[in-house]
Amino acid sequence: MSSVDLSEHRKNFLRYTERFNEIPEAAPLRLKVEHTFRVLEHACRIVEHLPQEVSVPREILQDEEAGRAAVLAALYHDCGRFPQFSRYRTFLDARSVNHAVLSFKVMRDEDFLRQESRRVRALAQCAVLLHNRHILPPLLERDARFAVDVVRDADKLDIFRIMAGYLTQALPEKDAVLLHVKDEPDRWSKEIEAAVLTGRVPGYAELRFVNDFRLLLGTWMGELRFEVTRRALAESGLMEIVLEPLNKLPGLHTATKLLYRQLEACRSPRAGSTGGGQ
Repeated sequence: MSSVDLSEHRKNFLRYTERFNEIPEAAPLRLKVEHTFRVLEHACRIVEHLPQEVSVPREILQDEEAGRAAVLAALYHDCGRFPQFSRYRTFLDARSVNHAVLSFKVMRDEDFLRQESRRVRALAQCAVLLHNRHILPPLLERDARFAVDVVRDADKLDIFRIMAGYLTQALPEKDAVLLHVKDEPDRWSKEIEAAVLTGRVPGYAELRFVNDFRLLLGTWMGELRFEVTRRALAESGLMEIVLEPLNKLPGLHTATKLLYRQLEACRSPRAGSTGGGQ
């Protein structure tokens, strides 16, 4: 797929987010702007490297509209976070609203995609609406599933970066970013540990402790759909930062060892899977 010109869409996104600059405690929203552009960068990289993805069908490789929809969805996937935080002062959907649904509504109401083809609009809106689903609908069309997968992989890759920073530093937005879980270094939820051992991806609402967050991020490794994403994670060193404190907890030895094996698997090419995600 050829590179996608998004200059006007970038301007539209920034004009929209500027409306929220003056609200109190706006620092987490500035982080969301940074996050958005990193997710966009990762999505563009996935689309550009598609010829190297052995599991991607030929019709997707030749589908310029699907590729454009995927990167547009990456740009707008979190636009609902701005009104969400403005109204509720949290990014925790369980305590406010589903941010993906809100992002879909913002895209529609702001008419961000008015100059795009009907198909690009439909695919991009679908990807935004579904990007945070715990389990994806089983009967998604192949092009819609592709667009969703690009956004989910790109989103996860930058969340690893964000969380590696906030799990190791006392930054001012830490509570909002970590969804207000308890910072008790020796504690974790047995339910989250069990999820790791059984290959289940927990939901955000299940998290109680910072170590739960570490375990959750570990389960995401098995959810990454594209080789380029898995390779980028393995080469970044971010997962080692996330997992390292768990090595000090003997009760988590089996779960931690399993996650390190999955990290090593990210370094090796594989045929690809069709997992769900956050």
